[in-house]
Amino acid sequence: MLAAGVIRLSHSEYSSPVVIVTKKDGKPRFCVDYRRLNDKTRSEASPLPPIQESLRDLGDSAWTIDA
Repeated sequence: MLAAGVIRLSHSEYSSPVVIVTKKDGKPRFCVDYRRLNDKTRSEASPLPPIQESLRDLGDSAWTIDA
């Protein structure tokens, strides 16, 4: 893939190694190992607002699907 120009080398701290693993049926599977990226990612979780506030803020909103 590198020789074909599909992928390229990267030295970014956010790059993730690509590995090819063999499936049970013998076919190759393209996989990305995101463990290093996950180690650098900060969690920014915040609590959800109370459902009553969300429903109040929605008011008389409507959602339609255009066919």
